[in-house]
Amino acid sequence: MAEEKSVRIPPDLASAVEEHLDALGADSLQELVVTVLTDHLRRLGHLSAYTEEEEAEVERRLRDLGYVD
Repeated sequence: MAEEKSVRIPPDLASAVEEHLDALGADSLQELVVTVLTDHLRRLGHLSAYTEEEEAEVERRLRDLGYVD
């Protein structure tokens, strides 16, 4: 697994985010940053829309339905 990285966020931006976490649908600044970056990378096609486990489950379901051999 890759090591965790840290990112510096300007204090005024961090404060604004922390004041509005409920409205932003996150429990923490870190959760919001991870969610926003993940969504952005998925929209650009740089990150898979599914985890490996989810892809395996979709493939299994399609196979069970007879769509995949």
